Amino acid sequence: MAASTEDGKASDDKGPLILAVLWSLTGLTTVLVIARMYIRNSLLHNLGADDWLITTSLIMGLVYCGITTANVAIGYGKHAWLLSDSTVEQASFLNSLSFLFGIISFPMPKLAVTAILCAVVSGVCIVVLFTMCDPPKALWKTHPVVKGKATCRDVWILINYAIFTGALSAFVDLVLAAYPSTVLMKLHMLLQKRLALCAALGLGSIASAMAIIKCTQLKGLADKSDYTYGTADLVIWTNIESNVVIIASCIPTLQPVLELILGRRTTSSSNNNSRNRYKGSNQPDSSYDNSNLSKPRKPDWGTTTVESQESILRDEEDGRTGSHPLGVIRRTDNVIVEYENRVGEGEQQW
Repeated sequence: MAASTEDGKASDDKGPLILAVLWSLTGLTTVLVIARMYIRNSLLHNLGADDWLITTSLIMGLVYCGITTANVAIGYGKHAWLLSDSTVEQASFLNSLSFLFGIISFPMPKLAVTAILCAVVSGVCIVVLFTMCDPPKALWKTHPVVKGKATCRDVWILINYAIFTGALSAFVDLVLAAYPSTVLMKLHMLLQKRLALCAALGLGSIASAMAIIKCTQLKGLADKSDYTYGTADLVIWTNIESNVVIIASCIPTLQPVLELILGRRTTSSSNNNSRNRYKGSNQPDSSYDNSNLSKPRKPDWGTTTVESQESILRDEEDGRTGSHPLGVIRRTDNVIVEYENRVGEGEQQW
């Protein structure tokens, strides 16, 4: 291609920025998903389908990062006029392929909370993307279109539908973030705890903002003259949206890990607590003070208190007192004897 600088400088390169954002954010997301799986499997023993959906979404995101990294290595992120025609076609192909995994990655966590409509609409977006041209390879190859061997629909059909998909995704994220708060604020618990839970579950609102920002970058798909540079921001924000959705779904489950770090929980405490929850009815409450049942008044001068205790539970067959499985319950009788000195005749009272 001609070495024109009308659309920018030759030194412009968004490749390093793409890799920095993608891998730093995806790395954080990977750590949080691993922590979530550890908590749900090892501490809570409650691994479910939602956890596997989120893990699958992470895998799709990792594939997206891998393909994009390979794309940057061949020149994606630079101006198209700095690259050969074959490199631009290859970069366009890898970018289209990465969008396949990118689009799959951000609706999957929503499936974990039954946002099925959003997932279906995103799936249709994939179909629209890969049916834009006939044959489909004309989506990234320009020569068939130039020679009249392929036809493509107006790219704004894809852009407008992608904007609709992003808007719906933002709306779903916002609803999923706001709805739990309306339920939590009605619960009978400390206000501080309710606010903390609302903040944790409300992180989806950030994902909603990311989806809106991504929609503003979709116009880059129409820049066919500088495709490798014009769509770079879209690649970045697609990854950001996907990771933020996953992070928002993981953070509410991380409290046990925080307790482990602070030393407030051990790896076996969750199991012990869940087991003891069903044993509490068979064990006496040592914190109960039975002295409150019968409190004799404070003896006055010249008052003697005599106590007698007797087990009121049936002794076991071996005759041992206190061997009953429910523990020992005793009856206590308090006998108060009061006396005073009588002043006799001729005696002086002091």
